[in-house]
Formats: sequence, structure tokens, C-alpha cells
Amino acid sequence: MAKNKNDIYILRKHRKPNRTFLMFLGILGFVAIVVPFFGSNLRYMTGTFFKTIFVNVGQICLTIGGALFVINLLKIFFRKFSVKSMMFSCFLLWVGAFLTGIPFELLGIAIGGTQPPQGYHYY
Repeated sequence: MAKNKNDIYILRKHRKPNRTFLMFLGILGFVAIVVPFFGSNLRYMTGTFFKTIFVNVGQICLTIGGALFVINLLKIFFRKFSVKSMMFSCFLLWVGAFLTGIPFELLGIAIGGTQPPQGYHYY
């Protein structure tokens, strides 16, 4: 606290350290120390880590989408049919096929799978 000439107390704010700058320094230090020695392994390890996460999420989407698709097909014959739920199940199947790389056909349309590399297309 400080006092000015009119006997009014002034409260000064204490400056907190800038956390963004400290995080930037931490990331820069990590890159400077770890990456030159373990950079290529770190790249493959993070790629493998994220691939397993995406494959698991894709399998969950395929399971839920397949179950909803079968339920919606049965609803055509027994109950009120919902186009919205059928489109949602097809969307889940598409997302699951995209994330896992599993190709399948839905009503004659090939969905998912790995694409051939550029330059190896057969006409």
C-alpha cells in the first residue's frame, strides 16, 4: 500500500508471472533438449498413440452405427420409420470406416478403406 499527498491509500496490484510465456519457454526447452535425440522415435510413438485412439473410436462408431442400421431396417417393417435415425446410423458407419480404414459397401456404395497412392490408378 502506498499513500499519496491527500492521505488516500492506493492498493497496487501484484503482477503475476505470465503463464503463457513460461509455457512457451517450457515447450522451447523440451524441443531443444529432447527432439534432437529422440525426435524420430517421438514422431512414431505419438503417431501410434493417436492411431490406436482413432481406431478404437472408429470401432465404437462402427458398432453403434451397425446396430442402429439394423434397428432402423427392422423399424421399416414393424414401427414408424425415421429417416433422421437412418441417416445418423449411416453417418456413424461412414465415420467409423474413415477412422479405422475398413472398407464396406452400403447399398452398393463403397465406403471407407485406404485409397490407392497417387500415380497407381488403373483406368
